[in-house]
Amino acid sequence: MYIRKSTEKKTAEGHLYHVNYDKEIVLKELNNFVNNIFLLPEIDCVKIRDVIIKRDAEKAAKLQEAVMKSFHDCYSDVDMSVVVKISTEDSTTPVEYMRNIERFGINTESCLGFCFVEENNMYRIIFKNGMRYDFGFEFKYDDSVEMIMLQAKENEYNNPNWPMEKINRFWFVQIQALGKLYRKDFLISNHLANMNLNETLVQQMVLRDIEHGTNHHRYGYEEEIEYMRNKGKCPIKTGDTHFELIADKIYCAALTYDELTLLFYPMYQKRCTDFMEIWKCYEQGRIASC
Repeated sequence: MYIRKSTEKKTAEGHLYHVNYDKEIVLKELNNFVNNIFLLPEIDCVKIRDVIIKRDAEKAAKLQEAVMKSFHDCYSDVDMSVVVKISTEDSTTPVEYMRNIERFGINTESCLGFCFVEENNMYRIIFKNGMRYDFGFEFKYDDSVEMIMLQAKENEYNNPNWPMEKINRFWFVQIQALGKLYRKDFLISNHLANMNLNETLVQQMVLRDIEHGTNHHRYGYEEEIEYMRNKGKCPIKTGDTHFELIADKIYCAALTYDELTLLFYPMYQKRCTDFMEIWKCYEQGRIASC
């Protein structure tokens, strides 16, 4: 998602949002991200589609070219990869390097959600500021470079019954579902919305196993389906029956997931506020295109 600089506001958590869309903001945010990437000495270049961006005088022009090729509408993402120089003598392996995504400022503090696609050596990311990336890696062996010094990861609490990885993936899929919805792909959007509603059912099943001390239940307990409490609450109305049906599922999944995640992580910071700010921007993009 690409957000414009007019009419800014902050949430209670202090995240800054912009409520219109423009390539100007895409370029600004992309430039900031690329500048941070280039602070890492092992980065050889950044690729966005077929545009190669280096630390040279052409960087600004190349970034503009990349935005022109990436921006299709306000629901677009940026296909980016980084080329990493690594020595054959380095103890850091490519697999280990890719696991240290925090090195690029990608973490639960900056992102609404993200997930790793192992077969493609790629992360799919949605930042809280609305910028969305497919972020891949290429490795270039060069024995003239210094060894890569990875910092030790902070010991973030990870509940084995519901790992943080699942939470980060859920919120990225929420944005996927939303983007498909606004591009009028009701089949895929509905599928993704149903997947995430089912995730809340799995949360309930895991919590039930914990409560009863077993994952074997000959009979059920007539449990209330938590997401049913949130049905019909979506504030976005378009007059399109199919759109509103799917939108309500997405909204329902978001509210329910936040509520149930607190039972696994009592100190969990709910993500619905960040999610809804991005959703409002998507909705303004739809209205502007009408």
